[in-house]
Amino acid sequence: MGRYLTRRYVAIDWDEAVRLAGLDQTPIAEIRYAAEAELIHRTEWWAWWSDELLTTAIGLPESLQPQGLSPDAVDLITDVWESNSLFPQCGWSLLAQVQHILSIELVLGSGQGTERLLTWEQLTVELGDGQQRVLYRVWGRSDEGYSCQICTELPR
Repeated sequence: MGRYLTRRYVAIDWDEAVRLAGLDQTPIAEIRYAAEAELIHRTEWWAWWSDELLTTAIGLPESLQPQGLSPDAVDLITDVWESNSLFPQCGWSLLAQVQHILSIELVLGSGQGTERLLTWEQLTVELGDGQQRVLYRVWGRSDEGYSCQICTELPR
């Protein structure tokens, strides 16, 4: 399939990549191409690729709707993607490997009402290779919105 990336968009054919580059002011020489990249999963807002890159889904044809990730992986990735966090501390590729969330336990909760709220959850997950891992999801809320971070360790 292959993938073209502009500064803000993704495309699977050159003509669309050039059109999108015009929208986000990407010089044609800066359009990046990955010939071997295959689309694994796509939601309305993001796309996961075989080279372990998470991109926006804006620019992809509506007809491309592969669903190669588990629903729990999709939920975890979406939690971070839709928040004010740029990326998860544990990495997108670890989240993409999650097959099931086996348990969620509250570790810490603070704040009330419209004050800053911080919640730590311990997630026990099963990965695609059958291995179990413990992850920590921290939710934060403030006047600027919310953040969601997923870590492999509790901070000290």
